[in-house]
Amino acid sequence: MYKYLSTLTIFISAFLIFQIQPMLSKQLLPQFGGGASIWSASLVFYQVMLLIGYFYAHGMGRFHIKLQVVTHIVLVSFATLIVVTEFAAPNLTNWPPTLAVFVNLFIEIGPIFILLSATSVLLQRWYVQTASAQVPYHWYSISNLGSLMALMSYPLVYELLFSLEQQTTYWLFGLISYCLLLALLVIFLLKKAPDLSRASIQTRHITLLKGKGQWLLLSALSSAMLVSTTHMISTNIPPMPLLWSLPLVIYLLTFSYTFANKVNYQRHVWAYAFIFSAFTGLLMFYFGSLFNALAQLIIYSFILLTAGMVCHGELRNKAPENEQFTVFYFYIALGGVLGSLFSTLVAPLLFVQIDEYLLTLAVIFSFVCYYQTKAKTKTNQLKFTLMTSSVTWLACYCFLAVNFNQYNIATSRNFYGYLAVKDINTQSIKERRLIDGTTIHGSEPLNPNQQFEQSYYHQHTGVAKSLAILKQNSALNIGVIGLGAGVLARFADQQDSIHFFELNPAVYEMAKRYFSYLENSEAKLTVSLGDGRIALKNNANEVFDVLIIDAFSSDVIPAHLLTQEAMSLYWQRLNENGVLIVHISNNHIDLLPVLQAHSQHFNKAMLKFSYQGHSPSDIGSDWVVLTDNQAFLNRVSISDLSPIKRYPHSELAMWTDSKHSLLPLLKF
Repeated sequence: MYKYLSTLTIFISAFLIFQIQPMLSKQLLPQFGGGASIWSASLVFYQVMLLIGYFYAHGMGRFHIKLQVVTHIVLVSFATLIVVTEFAAPNLTNWPPTLAVFVNLFIEIGPIFILLSATSVLLQRWYVQTASAQVPYHWYSISNLGSLMALMSYPLVYELLFSLEQQTTYWLFGLISYCLLLALLVIFLLKKAPDLSRASIQTRHITLLKGKGQWLLLSALSSAMLVSTTHMISTNIPPMPLLWSLPLVIYLLTFSYTFANKVNYQRHVWAYAFIFSAFTGLLMFYFGSLFNALAQLIIYSFILLTAGMVCHGELRNKAPENEQFTVFYFYIALGGVLGSLFSTLVAPLLFVQIDEYLLTLAVIFSFVCYYQTKAKTKTNQLKFTLMTSSVTWLACYCFLAVNFNQYNIATSRNFYGYLAVKDINTQSIKERRLIDGTTIHGSEPLNPNQQFEQSYYHQHTGVAKSLAILKQNSALNIGVIGLGAGVLARFADQQDSIHFFELNPAVYEMAKRYFSYLENSEAKLTVSLGDGRIALKNNANEVFDVLIIDAFSSDVIPAHLLTQEAMSLYWQRLNENGVLIVHISNNHIDLLPVLQAHSQHFNKAMLKFSYQGHSPSDIGSDWVVLTDNQAFLNRVSISDLSPIKRYPHSELAMWTDSKHSLLPLLKF
């Protein structure tokens, strides 16, 4: 009975921990521009809380079991009351984004997350002390099973079926169930073992002794690989719970599988698998954007799987079989925090791209070589393969790095992404480009006399044609969410006004310093830094004739800019004949069902302009226009329009702030 009650409590605690992670991170997306770094920052927070939880569990071992169980149930009760009370987070607009994410999350769930994360370790200790048994490491697998079920059920079930408010209610119900189970477990312990007050465990001080350094390094490497892989995937595919959950599922699966049984990790088999993964990772780093969404998910998942198996398999080989297991868990958690901190906070200061991904692969590769060299069963064939592979990998990296960065004249990286300005000077292309992640966000011909057609914004594109029609009547007041290189400023004349809203300060600096559009614009030009939707909400006095949504982060448009509430705000900031123009060019997401749903809901006509170019070097673009301006609609040439696929009502995606999912819109 005690065993079953313990494992069920561990399962539910793990489910709650990993169910709340994507839920709260999704809630934070609109506050921080919808970028991929929100999940990276959130992951650091969760791992720090996990570390504190393990430290708490380790420290509790100094006391008698009776005091442990009573103290824990009291703390859990108080922490649950704090969650139910729902304290409002302060306004952190001017704080550094990463710190603001930490504070928001701690106010929401900090104390209860710490206590939930300590559940598995505490219950394992109580079992060891009361049953005088060995450490039940397979309970760690049960904990991971709960985590896996939570992570997979959220994007595939909860996000699709329930609003954020409903999800919160169900999670609170699960938390209360956990409290009741824990109370039963405490009662059972106190009743069945009245002499528990005499049972104690000798808890060692946490010191860096021989062997523990490898616990730290292996855990840090697997954590860094998890964060950097998630960041790589989210560079081209919009940040969403599925992309957060899938890498974390793989990470936990490798933990669960290797810790379930020591023999599950066959070192030589995974050495060969990782050699293949190291070269595949190098390929994806430079050419990953050429693959579709499904291919990217599969390839990145396989690379993470092999890296996780190597790191976690070696961790299991070095796991203690005595009372040091709480120290072992602490070091695993500490290593996880260090790996996440490196990828989230340190790497952006050191690298202008996500180079920590390749660095982590290289370090794991060196560990594979080291362990195989030390292995008793090593073969000359495997040793030769590892040596030649490592040299070849390094040579390939040097060749690709030099060739891909040869056109760079400026780079920048911050919380919102990484940017590069490149002067492309080849036989077919001679232009300066602003690259966000892997996507061109504006260009300018190096030769002023060169035709301006290798861009999203030349005269044949939907935005240019729409603005040309509107300017026939009168001067325009234009609002643009998303600056890029500032190319849209060239379409505003002297009598016009144009107001750009840009989230990323680095984009504004690049546009001012390396491109001439802002400086040469004849219009009255204003640039406001901050999230466009928040800025529009706070800027109630400005009314636009045209509002252009062109806010990309790499190849991604933040979902919070396309919800029903966002659309309602846009129509409030447009005059009665206003025109809303949305840039929907995207390799991985079909946004038409979303805009078609909004067109019906707000009773607006919908037009689509699609330009595919005349040569391989031309850049295609898709623009959608929503309006009820009949004069504008009458002037649009039918030949300029592209046919719109009409989706049945059941397939329309009516996004709201509390309920929206990108999963049904992925292009596979």
